[in-house]
Amino acid sequence: MDIERMRHVLDSLMILSFLIFAGLVGIILIKDFPLTNKAISLPFAFLFISMSTLAVTGQIDDNPKAAGSYLMKWLFLCLTGVIISAIAFAVA
Repeated sequence: MDIERMRHVLDSLMILSFLIFAGLVGIILIKDFPLTNKAISLPFAFLFISMSTLAVTGQIDDNPKAAGSYLMKWLFLCLTGVIISAIAFAVA
C-alpha cells in the first residue's frame, strides 16, 4: 500500500476514534452516569486507539521505510489496549 494512502487511512481512523471518544464522554456527562470502571473503560479505549494512531503516524512520517513494522506494533498495541479495556468492563 502507498505510504500516503496509509497515512490518510490512519488519520481518518484517528479522527473517527477521537470523535467516538468525545461522543461517549458527552453521553456520560449529559446522562450523569456514575464514573465507574464500567462507564469509563469504553471511551478511554477509543482515546487510547486515537493517541496510539497519532504516535504511529508520526513514526511513519519520520521513517517511511519501516511502515510495515510500525503498523504491526500499532496493531499489537491497540489490541492490547482494547483487551485491557474489555477486562476492566467485564470485571466491574
